[in-house]
Amino acid sequence: MAQKPVKVTKAVMKEIAERLASGETLLAITSDAHMPNYRSITSAVVRNDEFFEIYREGRILQAEYYTDRINNLATAPLPTEDSKGQKADNRWLGAEIQRRKLEIETLKWTFARLQPHGIRDRKEDVPQQQAITISWGGAEGANVRTE
Repeated sequence: MAQKPVKVTKAVMKEIAERLASGETLLAITSDAHMPNYRSITSAVVRNDEFFEIYREGRILQAEYYTDRINNLATAPLPTEDSKGQKADNRWLGAEIQRRKLEIETLKWTFARLQPHGIRDRKEDVPQQQAITISWGGAEGANVRTE
């Protein structure tokens, strides 16, 4: 029997934003029976400015979660036992290091897409390139280079 369609509402969008901020993916969230499907959410976000703002805030906070997740992965000590409870050998530890690297790289890529303008998602908060002038030779205006 087909699942009954779930309507996208402000309350549903707030729940989605909260779950995104806790690090869940939209695919995982929409797999729950009480949630609208993925396409319904993305369509609602495109069509409705209020839903977009709620969704965007959830995504921005998700990027903050990913920052903490990356730091935890990078700083956590390596386990002394493998998943079967046996003493971890060098091959297993090497595989764990590679797994962490892959997860970190994936999270970094995702983070860059989620939060290109910082936590407030405002272009004016991004540091701007500064122009500097270098001169030499003692003569004003001679041999001036601006970058």
